[in-house]
Amino acid sequence: MERRTPTAPRKFLSTLTLLHMALTAGPIVVGLIFYYNTPIQEYNTTQGDIFIYIFPLIGLIGVLASTFMFKALTKNIGNKQRLQEKLASYQSASLIRYALLEGPALLNLVWFSNTGNLLYLTVAGVLVLLLLLQRPTKL
Repeated sequence: MERRTPTAPRKFLSTLTLLHMALTAGPIVVGLIFYYNTPIQEYNTTQGDIFIYIFPLIGLIGVLASTFMFKALTKNIGNKQRLQEKLASYQSASLIRYALLEGPALLNLVWFSNTGNLLYLTVAGVLVLLLLLQRPTKL
């Protein structure tokens, strides 16, 4: 059975917005829970921990990968015949974009809960902010 995507633009936009909100709410809720339950250590970058470089780098790779993958996946949408195929391709590309921002944010939040270092919370906050800026809108 073929997966059906709503073809009415308003219905499609509301579905994509709902998916975006659900994926954005996860890191926000987890971040708030971890923030209130983790003893804070300020920005500790002198402990010689290699993860101080790895986790922010994972966040940067997530940002670059989300942009690259979205552009690659939406490049040939105009060649598709039916509107339903175009909308399904755009929705898939958008969900991959959101996931590539959400994953590193959650990873940084988990490491923040383990260390209490605000650097990881800041990286996660920037990723969530970028995720919020990707909210689907009418063009």
